[in-house]
Amino acid sequence: DYCRDALVQSLMNQIAYGRVGNPNYEKCKKILTKILATASENNLLPVWSWESYTTDCLQNNKVRAHNLKMVFGKAKIIINIRNPIGLIESAYFQQLKKHNAGSIRNFRFLPYYQTINNWLRDNYDGQILNHLQYAETIQAYIEEFGKENVHVFLFEDLIDNQRNYFIRLCDAMGINSEEGIMLCSEKVENARWTTNQISELIKITQSIKKSLSFSLSGRKKRRLLLNLNEHGRPINPGKKAHANISPEWQEKIFNQTRQGHLWLQENYKLPLDKYGYLGNKGKT
Repeated sequence: DYCRDALVQSLMNQIAYGRVGNPNYEKCKKILTKILATASENNLLPVWSWESYTTDCLQNNKVRAHNLKMVFGKAKIIINIRNPIGLIESAYFQQLKKHNAGSIRNFRFLPYYQTINNWLRDNYDGQILNHLQYAETIQAYIEEFGKENVHVFLFEDLIDNQRNYFIRLCDAMGINSEEGIMLCSEKVENARWTTNQISELIKITQSIKKSLSFSLSGRKKRRLLLNLNEHGRPINPGKKAHANISPEWQEKIFNQTRQGHLWLQENYKLPLDKYGYLGNKGKT
């Protein structure tokens, strides 16, 4: 299970996962009607958010975009992108979280740690390349929904000016910006691990005894061993963890994304140079 709502999960199984290549659209529309019943009854704007919906392989992303169009019909699509170096660094830490503090784990698995450059070496042609094909995925959504309905936002704009970012986001969605700002204020999910979690994880992987104990522990105990609370957030404040991507890997990442970034600059007038998307010394 990857969703707290059984109805939402049943719909996602149809359009994004198990039956992604052959969904039952009529069944999907009935499920969606049930999901949106409360919003419809109260004249509210339904917002559908799924962080990993566009991080599959490009071919599946295209199929998912088509499925979304077939089930939702007319809709506004909002896609948030990030400087590819920061994106890959974040994805790396998400992998460490998933494998060590997530819910899917049993005694057969040892604690997982490898450097970011080794992770890139072992996974580039799979999950990492998937993360970098966001420009092509945006083009697929334009083909399904029309450019006027596909809005692209930058993570860096959110960091620079949170209030302005939310105002622009709410305007794109057609909702009251002040209410949107109030609802989103100070809500942070997936907080970055600190250097303390990385240090503890390395210590565990370097000890056979600690590794075995960690592997035999449930999620709550594993989180405590990593100095995380029950929600998976660092118990004590500390310096955010960072992983240094080698110049060679940075060059490969920028080469992979350059044409897509140039297309995004031309079509969406995004300040990608300002944030170093093209390999320049912008803010990241």
